[in-house]
Amino acid sequence: MEDLSGKVALVTGAGQGLGTGISLALAKAGADVALVGRTRSKLEETADAIAAVGGRSFVVPGDVTDRASVDAIVEAITRERGPVWALVNGAVSYQTGPIEEVRDEHLDEAIRSGIYGSFYMMQACLPSMKTAGGRIMNFGSGAGTMGMAAHLSYNITKEGIRALTKTAATEWGRWAITVNTICPIASTPLYDRWWTSLNDADKQAHLDSIPLGRMGDAEKDIGALVVFLAGPGGGYITGRTLHIDGGKAFYDR
Repeated sequence: MEDLSGKVALVTGAGQGLGTGISLALAKAGADVALVGRTRSKLEETADAIAAVGGRSFVVPGDVTDRASVDAIVEAITRERGPVWALVNGAVSYQTGPIEEVRDEHLDEAIRSGIYGSFYMMQACLPSMKTAGGRIMNFGSGAGTMGMAAHLSYNITKEGIRALTKTAATEWGRWAITVNTICPIASTPLYDRWWTSLNDADKQAHLDSIPLGRMGDAEKDIGALVVFLAGPGGGYITGRTLHIDGGKAFYDR
């Protein structure tokens, strides 16, 4: 396990699902984790889970779609705990539906929460990372790389995030800042709601399409990769799209 003692990690969307699992993994590795999201009560649940395993975290509610809010979040974290070393941009809000039913507001919701939110956070953390270096992990999706039906606004957002990642990796490497995109498959409350809607045959077909034959775990699989990228072992990996999907290779097309 990488040792992140003395490092500050910032996780957006930390109140549920992947964000909770990733935050737990970072805290167990020794990081002081800033839990960012819109709903304080959910963030506090994640903080309680971290405290239960002896980790350190603190709750910083805010709206990643608003630049002023993001600037205030990063300023507060830096003032109270020190500069952000590991930035995990996981927050996104979106709606599904066929292309012909997508409205401007659906695109705006996804793009502002995913692309703008990641962009604002990256810009806000850049000044301190220019001095101390840093690790940025953005979240894409196999849904975007494969063009999953009924996910237009989500797919556009996730592919835009990949472009943001690659551009930042190219420009910011001179300051020892790595920037990567993670495309995960993991069991989360959102994914589980879809899973329970399937019949047994469809569930088995889905698992059969994953060579490892199981869903990923938000903490043990996805969180473990984030911890690795945030640690010494991830220092020469940048600009990459990393599919953590049990080998579901058609996502790479």
